Amino acid sequence: MLKPGWVGGGVWYDRHTMVLAAFLLAAATLADLEVALQPAPGRLTVQMAVGSKLPDDWTQALSAGAPVSITYRLRLYRNRRWLWDLRLASHELVVKAQRDPLTGVFSLVSEIDEEILASGQADTLDEAIFWVTHPPSAELALPLRHEPLWLFVRAEFLTRYKLLVIPSTVGTDWVQKAVPESP
Repeated sequence: MLKPGWVGGGVWYDRHTMVLAAFLLAAATLADLEVALQPAPGRLTVQMAVGSKLPDDWTQALSAGAPVSITYRLRLYRNRRWLWDLRLASHELVVKAQRDPLTGVFSLVSEIDEEILASGQADTLDEAIFWVTHPPSAELALPLRHEPLWLFVRAEFLTRYKLLVIPSTVGTDWVQKAVPESP
C-alpha cells in the first residue's frame, strides 16, 4: 500500500514541487531566440530573430511613445579543451524604437557597439515590433586562423527592480552556436 504523498515507484510529490515544475516549463517556453550564422574569411555575419512574445510593459511603453530598446549581447569564445573558454570579443547590438506623438510614425535605430548600423521608420506598431525583433544582420571580425569558436547570444528587453534596488533583467536565455569554418 502506498503512503499519502507517494506515487508508484517511491516518488514523493507535493504542491510546491508541482508549481515549481510548471514554472520551469513556462520559463523554458518563453526563451526563444533564433540565431543564424554565415561565415566569410575574417568575418562572421549574425542574423537574429526573437520568436517569443515581448513583455506587455515593453509593448505598452512603445505604443505610448516612450523610447524602448532590445539589447542583443554577442560574445565570442575560443573553445579550449583543458582550460576554461577564452573570451575573444564582446559586442552589443542595440535596436531602439520610439513613436512620435504628433505624427504617429515610429523612428527606428540599430547600433552595434555605439555605431549606427541602420535606421528607418515604420507606420504601424506591428511593423516597428517586427523591425526591433528581427534586427539587421551584424558583422563580427574573426581571426583568419582559429581553433573552434563558440558564439553566445542573448536578447534583453528591459530591467525590472525589486525593492527599488535589486535589478532583474527580462530577456531570453543564452543561445550557444558553434562558429562554422569559412569557405
